[in-house]
Amino acid sequence: MKPVIRTAIVIFVCLLAGAAIFAGKNNGSADTMVASGDSSLPRLLDLGSHYCTPCQMMVPELDALSEEYAGVVNVEFIDVNEDQHAAETYGVRLIPTQIIFDADGNELFRHEGFMSREEMAAKLIEFGYSSSPSQN
Repeated sequence: MKPVIRTAIVIFVCLLAGAAIFAGKNNGSADTMVASGDSSLPRLLDLGSHYCTPCQMMVPELDALSEEYAGVVNVEFIDVNEDQHAAETYGVRLIPTQIIFDADGNELFRHEGFMSREEMAAKLIEFGYSSSPSQN
């Protein structure tokens, strides 16, 4: 392949990648992205990506935990590819990252990588949050 063609292809790919990043960038703050649910409750925040395999494995785990802890703990997800500001705000180094906050917003626990529903539930119990009464 001629060097000129190779260079043109590299430039084109870089432009596409830049456009994809720019299009996916969300300038909203992380606080507005996770403002769902009762703000007086503690929360478990999962920061990941829809394109990351371990993050995709977290989806059913988080869904089950959300049901189990409904009304007790808010379970939330932020896609850091869509909201890069959130990754900076929460100091994400690796995805998925799970953070447990108390009702006042203080960070109690942080984990990087896949975490099962059972492991997350055990951490919530460790901090005094038991599952919703209807699930017991």
